[in-house]
Amino acid sequence: MGRIHVLDPHVVNQIAAGEVVERPASVVKELVENALDADACRIEVDLRDGGRDLIEVRDDGYGIEPGDLERIFLPHATSKIGDVEDLRHIATLGFRGEALASIGSVARASIVSRTRDAEAGHRVENLEGHISAVVPCAASPGTVVRAEHLFARVPARRKFLRTATTELGHIKALLGRFALAYPHVAFRLQQGSQVLLDAPAETDRRARIAQVHGADLARELISTTSDDDPTLEAWIGPPSLTRADARLEQVFLNGRHIRDRTISHAVREAYRDLMPPGGRRPIAFLFLATDPEHVDVNVHPGKTEVRWKDTSSAHRVVRRTLRAALERAQPGVAVSLGGGEQHHEHAHNASSEAARRAAVEQAFLGGRGRSADSPARGFSFAPAAHPEAYAAGHDGAFVRESGPTDGDEGSLSGRTSTARTASGLRPIGQALGTYLLLEGDGELVLVDQHALHERVLFDRINERLREKGNLEVQRLLVPMVVHLDPADAARLFEERELLQTLGWIVEPFGGDAVAVNGVPAVLRRPDPEAALQELLELLERGRREGLDRTHLVSVAVDSLACRSAVMAGDILHEDEVLALLDQAEALNHSHSCPHGRPTRLTMTNAQLERWFHRSV
Repeated sequence: MGRIHVLDPHVVNQIAAGEVVERPASVVKELVENALDADACRIEVDLRDGGRDLIEVRDDGYGIEPGDLERIFLPHATSKIGDVEDLRHIATLGFRGEALASIGSVARASIVSRTRDAEAGHRVENLEGHISAVVPCAASPGTVVRAEHLFARVPARRKFLRTATTELGHIKALLGRFALAYPHVAFRLQQGSQVLLDAPAETDRRARIAQVHGADLARELISTTSDDDPTLEAWIGPPSLTRADARLEQVFLNGRHIRDRTISHAVREAYRDLMPPGGRRPIAFLFLATDPEHVDVNVHPGKTEVRWKDTSSAHRVVRRTLRAALERAQPGVAVSLGGGEQHHEHAHNASSEAARRAAVEQAFLGGRGRSADSPARGFSFAPAAHPEAYAAGHDGAFVRESGPTDGDEGSLSGRTSTARTASGLRPIGQALGTYLLLEGDGELVLVDQHALHERVLFDRINERLREKGNLEVQRLLVPMVVHLDPADAARLFEERELLQTLGWIVEPFGGDAVAVNGVPAVLRRPDPEAALQELLELLERGRREGLDRTHLVSVAVDSLACRSAVMAGDILHEDEVLALLDQAEALNHSHSCPHGRPTRLTMTNAQLERWFHRSV
């Protein structure tokens, strides 16, 4: 007897069930998709024991004819495709014809359905692979599908199910995603007498998001759209509204929830240099639509992944649309002490007394205490004798045009400054050599000088690249010779065009030596060897991660802005501070540095009075 034989249909269905039916939520997903494909306006899901003992899905769709019920549980029986050509433009959520046959092979399944013009309904059962005859029964228009005792006769599968609470959580999250994608459809999820989701039909997407995730979150979201291909409707959170995981970073394509690395990368790029550090993820609900022929949804058994015909176009639409919305909203990540008034409309107050105390410690002590033998830094500005001695330098850097004066070692203490920034802030002093203290109308503002200057440089450098295509070069009278590893030197010369874009001019100098004839004019402390080594590390990382040229330049600009900005401990003159703050006022995101860290901390007079118990 030969070793190769055709599998029994029941075994085939159970193998398919291993791909399609992982847990109760998988059953709910397939049944709800069928209901949506049937033009249902209301879908109700009832559960028992987290779906392990019972899943019942009711809809008011167009129903199933009795003749179709006879074939409904057969493998690959479907009304949604007819031939190979139909696979090129799939416009329905379900299409494989595996779902009901798979569910019937691992559970007791039954279907009662009545078409809208019929006088009665019909019923068919699948008792773990044994399909009954179709019989008439009383029914309302629509379809009711029941799946009982999931994996009851497949103990190896059932033992891998989680607790009822866990399985219930997966189903609730699933129904929430369907509700977001189809706001015009009413959804209800119930277990026993407990209603877990009740979302009436809505015409407004923000209202639907509020139904699923709460009004507080929905109120914070920024909405934006794009009419390009693919079209996009997006509801995104400001950079200050983040999560530790990506559960609220949800993407829908033609009504189907998908997990797509291209779109996820585009979202990260849109929030690049705005998010706080620490691996936080933004909140984003993206609703994409395109011609079904432009995307292949038949690449994953669970239909959760797709293949784009034009990946770069999808990435570009998402990145540009989201970034433009964030820049229009100017949603900084400023921190404000206290629980009262907000200095900035997007600022988020600390939520407890402990948080306020931690913020003050971080602001004034840099987050760590000063040891007994370390000198205390001063709290003053070194004033300039001639205010006109300062001007905006290359690519947004501010530099002193004249040499030091006799008054440079003086202090602002004991005199009153009348100079103010464009926004009305008056410089008071420099704390711990790092933080600038300013006074405004009824408020004190602490500014991290490095973070703010880094943001100014980052934006100015990118503006220069957009307008000119390269950075300004500072030619050196005497070339600096840098010795590199031969492989590193070869890599530098391979990327000479990229280096010229970033303001570097390098030439071979024999062996492993490189002659640096020009450096980016924005660099405050030219250290070619360290800067080139850092650039080489970025190039290597780009090679490993497959970064394109645009992304690589953006990462290099990050590094250049950080290296060129004033550092903690640099003493600034009052005119330098005014120049820095005035430049920052023109930026969209001056409240955060390119790495997402806040640049300032604001304390209103009322908050200070409460802090010192001067008011009740």
